[in-house]
Amino acid sequence: RRSFGTFSESIAVINGNPDENALKNHQTLPKYFAGIKDEARKFGYSLNEFWLHSPDLTPKKLARALRSRGIRGGVIIGHSVGNTFPDDFSQIWRDFYFISIGIKTNNPTLEMVSADHYAITYRAAKNAIAMGFKRPSLALNMHIDELVDGRFIAGFLRAQFELPESSRIPPFTLSESAPDYSRQLCEWVKNSKPDAVLHLMDSVRTALQAAPQKVSKGVKLIQLERRKKVADWVGMEQNNDIVGRVAIRRLADMLNRDAPRRSEITNLVSLVPPTWIDPRSA
Repeated sequence: RRSFGTFSESIAVINGNPDENALKNHQTLPKYFAGIKDEARKFGYSLNEFWLHSPDLTPKKLARALRSRGIRGGVIIGHSVGNTFPDDFSQIWRDFYFISIGIKTNNPTLEMVSADHYAITYRAAKNAIAMGFKRPSLALNMHIDELVDGRFIAGFLRAQFELPESSRIPPFTLSESAPDYSRQLCEWVKNSKPDAVLHLMDSVRTALQAAPQKVSKGVKLIQLERRKKVADWVGMEQNNDIVGRVAIRRLADMLNRDAPRRSEITNLVSLVPPTWIDPRSA
């Protein structure tokens, strides 16, 4: 089929992010999308993109567009600002097959494919300890952890059992949007004295680089997601492109079996393990 440039089926990719261009401009979503596109090509699927927050996209219009193009299902990504969908879209999730990428959804609960957030922090902390750090800690927005049912912090706290109780530092969970975020982060580092900080957002690095040297000196930054290029970067590769690939495989399974109803399976979760990256040990 690919030899003649034809497709076996069309599927939907719904961008659930408030930014219409998030699949191109976001720090994380383009990696998911790259995996989606490559795996869809292998299955012979053509992609139809929709933006969930478009003022012109009503549930009726979306359903009409899906049916008119012969689309039976798809994937939804970028909905991390809210994992509960508007009630008027409920018919979409009942009538079509959809896989949630990245986070669990409520109302309804869709099958999900995600990075293993527990393993990300657990392995990062364990590797920090193996590298010789005695007081590793975690700086992570509490809201982000809530979106993944607390698995980021859970993995980190479990790894702390490798440390003596006196070396276990509680995570810093203030949102980077807080007006005094940088000041409070620096105060936390100054008072808690971690020798390594696990972090997700670039704002942690920015704040500590701008801090007085007496605050940040000797603190190793270990990032929980590979983002922009940074000198001496160490951390976790979340393998979000693989998450996108696995989501397409799960969707293909749904589309190719005789299910009695669209919402037959709603609680399955597929987790993709991370990869530890330390260029210095290569």
